[in-house]
Amino acid sequence: MKKLVVPLAFSLTLGACAWFQSNPDSGQPVIDSTTNRSVRDVISCLTVEATRHNSSFSTTSLPQGEMLDFGDSNVIKVRADNGATTYRFYAGKRHAANLWIEGASKTCAP
Repeated sequence: MKKLVVPLAFSLTLGACAWFQSNPDSGQPVIDSTTNRSVRDVISCLTVEATRHNSSFSTTSLPQGEMLDFGDSNVIKVRADNGATTYRFYAGKRHAANLWIEGASKTCAP
């Protein structure tokens, strides 16, 4: 019986470590890009895209920019930084209704 318990305990420990290391529900941890578009242009584009996908979000002012929170820990921060606009997406829980957010950087902050 002891021969069975040790390998089982070891495999459960490894499985628990792997579970804490990755979140299969989240996309890329951070999508970070810069664009020549203004902060206002990027925010306007994101607003249009959210409306097209029937997504609700809240907006918070940041120094030199804004943060859009789409819920489920999906956050986009857009701010002016050293003459360029920085677009940063923090991926949260994924589901069919919010998958468009991951690709929004290609549309709104090329």
